[in-house]
Amino acid sequence: MMHTGLNFLSSELNECHGNNFQLVKQGISTGQQRKRTSPVTTKVGENSPPFILVRSIAVALGIHFVVMTVIYGVMAINLFFNQGAQVPLKGSYYDSCPVNWIHYKNKCYKFFNENKNWHESQASCKTQNSTLLKIYSQEDQDFFKLVKSYHWMGLTQILPNRSWQWEDGSILSPNQVTVYEMQNGSCAVYGSDFKGYTENCFTPNTYICMQSMVSRACDL
Repeated sequence: MMHTGLNFLSSELNECHGNNFQLVKQGISTGQQRKRTSPVTTKVGENSPPFILVRSIAVALGIHFVVMTVIYGVMAINLFFNQGAQVPLKGSYYDSCPVNWIHYKNKCYKFFNENKNWHESQASCKTQNSTLLKIYSQEDQDFFKLVKSYHWMGLTQILPNRSWQWEDGSILSPNQVTVYEMQNGSCAVYGSDFKGYTENCFTPNTYICMQSMVSRACDL
């Protein structure tokens, strides 16, 4: 009977240990499942903040590169076209025309729209250190062939031989201006295409003054 009781107790203990073993085993299995289902690290997705920041920086750098490329390209073009230009140094001299005068080749010109007779026009030019228009060369002053209205020029007729003479005393050359007899007078107005026309010296007309370029000191 004692043996029977021991056997019963042993079976109870085995059953108890078995149940405990199943519980422990089940707990271990559940823990392993939780470990497998719980991620240790999180993968960075395309819409995560670090990726958006990196993409923004890359776009900004690309735009900066394009802008700098355009700027340096423009600077290179300007340097290419202006490489022959020289900036005058302080203490040096350069040639220029007065304000509102036209610079063409090595001369300065100014068209006056006020009407004066030939002598008044000559005096007006002298007050500005200039003379009435003189045609030196059709090649060097070819823009005058485009003039359409009449202007006094520094050409007068000398008696008794009736030759034409410039203000500086030089005689008119056939390759400078062709003078046509239009009015009874000993002065001449410039028309266009290197043609002059006789005019009474006391008739009011507009006029053209000219002077050589003036050397000026550089104040840079």
